[in-house]
Amino acid sequence: MEIPSKLLVKLKSLKQLVLAHNQFFDKIPSELGQSCSTLEEVDLSGNRLTGELPSTFKLCSSLFSLNLGNNELSGDFLHTVISSLTNLRYLYLPFNNITGHVPRSLVNCTKLQVLDLSSNALIGNVPFELCLAASGFPLETMLLASNYLTGTVPKQLEHCRNLRKTDLSFNYLTGSIPLEIWTLPNLSELVMWANNLTGEIPEGICINGGNLQTLILNNNFISGALPQSISNCTNLVWVSLSSNQLSGEIPQGIGNLANLAILQLGNNLLTGPIPRGLGKCRNLIWLDLNSNALTGLIPLELADQAGHVNPGKVSEKQFAFVRNEGGTECKSAGGLIEFEGIHEERLEILSMVHLCPSTRIYSGRTMYTFTSNGSMIYLDLSYNSLSGTIPDELPSSSKFGTQQFNWNHSIHLWRSKDSWNC
Repeated sequence: MEIPSKLLVKLKSLKQLVLAHNQFFDKIPSELGQSCSTLEEVDLSGNRLTGELPSTFKLCSSLFSLNLGNNELSGDFLHTVISSLTNLRYLYLPFNNITGHVPRSLVNCTKLQVLDLSSNALIGNVPFELCLAASGFPLETMLLASNYLTGTVPKQLEHCRNLRKTDLSFNYLTGSIPLEIWTLPNLSELVMWANNLTGEIPEGICINGGNLQTLILNNNFISGALPQSISNCTNLVWVSLSSNQLSGEIPQGIGNLANLAILQLGNNLLTGPIPRGLGKCRNLIWLDLNSNALTGLIPLELADQAGHVNPGKVSEKQFAFVRNEGGTECKSAGGLIEFEGIHEERLEILSMVHLCPSTRIYSGRTMYTFTSNGSMIYLDLSYNSLSGTIPDELPSSSKFGTQQFNWNHSIHLWRSKDSWNC
């Protein structure tokens, strides 16, 4: 079924056009652009539209929100059409077939606050020009995950002072994350997993408290120690630094992160004891420290919050869980990954998918199944050098979900209580 353009052009005062999640196919009719002078919002997402955005849409001078995500669009319309929409604030084009570079001409959209070009086939560098507009660019969200971008993370992003969320995951970026990015005053979500990033997480992050809530940098080559100043990032909710080359001890002050719900530090080179302070994290439901060189006893404090965990701030986050089903042939029970804006088939390039003879991928959105009195649902301490006995409170508590301690001369058991729906 094609978009009924002959009907729509008769609506001369139309301000909102929402035709999302239908079965429209073929090209976007050019007639829509010829009569769109009053349109402010257009949502054609979740259809099977092909081709380009017609050049007639340059006449949509009042348009401030355009959502064409989850279609099969291609071509050069980012440059030829969208860069002419100077009142545009929200641009959503994920999951299409757009190729080439992100055009510099998008700097003409000086009011742009959200740019989502995830899961296309874009090449070239991260478009830092968007942060150099003379008017002081208001960009708050930059989503470029699951493309084929190369080069480094540009330090010029520091000029996007309003930037709250950036997701550059699943590209081919190299080099370190510039210090200027870490110190952006409003940054709450820094997501750059599955690249080839190197360097260290600098000491001094969140020195003034900071707004950082999500830090997801797993599957890179980041080295050095975890900075002691991470204990100042008191708004952190999801920290995933697994599958890097981190060394040194886990900072004791990490127990100060009262909002922390997910902590993944597996498959690194970490040493020393498991911090007892983790038992103070009242929202911690997922703790993965597998495949390091941690020593000492399993802290009794890890069980302190059993039955007392509060629902945290990770509801409605899109995720995938790669569950290993190869028994003792596999290291760890699996891995949790942030999965927003990424084609599922691209997971095939991740090493974690191929480490076991059998894996299963679960995906969905996080949702707490308890309103109060919950417990940790995932605990993996396997493949370390821990000693002593397993605290009775851990294996005997039916309130724990998944626990894995094997290769510490311990046990492995699986339960599903208090888990997320997916």
